[in-house]
Amino acid sequence: EQHRAALNSIAYGTYVLAGVFTDETGPQPWDELYAIATPGLSFQVLYNHAAALRDGGERRPGGALVCYAGGDRARELWDRSDDEIREIYRRDLTSLYPRLGASIEHMVIRRVEKVVPFWAPGDRTAMRRLRKPTGPVSFAGDYMGMPSMTDAAQAGVTAAEQALAGL
Repeated sequence: EQHRAALNSIAYGTYVLAGVFTDETGPQPWDELYAIATPGLSFQVLYNHAAALRDGGERRPGGALVCYAGGDRARELWDRSDDEIREIYRRDLTSLYPRLGASIEHMVIRRVEKVVPFWAPGDRTAMRRLRKPTGPVSFAGDYMGMPSMTDAAQAGVTAAEQALAGL
């Protein structure tokens, strides 16, 4: 029951995401930037996952960016239509990079209800409980440390080691 209560106490944030597909043909000011913080806009971060491919050599046409709105901003957008969200994101993207607006081919909007776990300040009781196996069951997940794939993978390794030790 203590482990069940700990699992039930994990809070997850919501996100409203946009995949932004572009058709620009030449170098862009965001080419070498992986993440751009966007305070005051409708999304908190603009990601350019292709930045790793932009090494100053020949630039292939087009691109793909991702806008993330989480927390209160996601809740403000949640019930709006996809078209409304596209228009809001397009407006803010264009305010950030005026040339970008003309290069947007299309946007894919996704609402994700449970994305990143978070803990109340100073309260990691549930995490400490879940680090202790219960019988043959060990827990692993993104809720076992800082919310990252690295911590989730390490939690998996630790859980596997605990399970092996119990055999």
